[in-house]
Amino acid sequence: MIGRKKIEEHYLTLSETKEILERRRAQGIEENPEEPMFYEARVSLEHAERFAKLKPEQARELKEKLLDLFEWMDERIAAKLVDLLPEDYFDIRVIFAKEEYMPTREEAEEIIKLLDEYRPVE
Repeated sequence: MIGRKKIEEHYLTLSETKEILERRRAQGIEENPEEPMFYEARVSLEHAERFAKLKPEQARELKEKLLDLFEWMDERIAAKLVDLLPEDYFDIRVIFAKEEYMPTREEAEEIIKLLDEYRPVE
């Protein structure tokens, strides 16, 4: 069989993606210094570098806390919240607009309070 087999699937935050792509770029430089990454990987790395707001360790920790705190939340939504770091209830409502579950105002405020602990100071 020609092709690749998907073994497992995880949702990553931009910070985690950035960490993986930087590691792959470093490996690629050793193997092929002229073309260390494919075009798509380079574009993805540029996007992650531009929009990742947290360090990879912080992003992983925050994602785990969100998953532990709300049993209705899945990994995809947790990664989205970590990437976007919504600031108020209306931002949360936009993120959950097409989801089956809409958090209550109290749950949304709890999410924002947790996100505020990790929000970078500008």
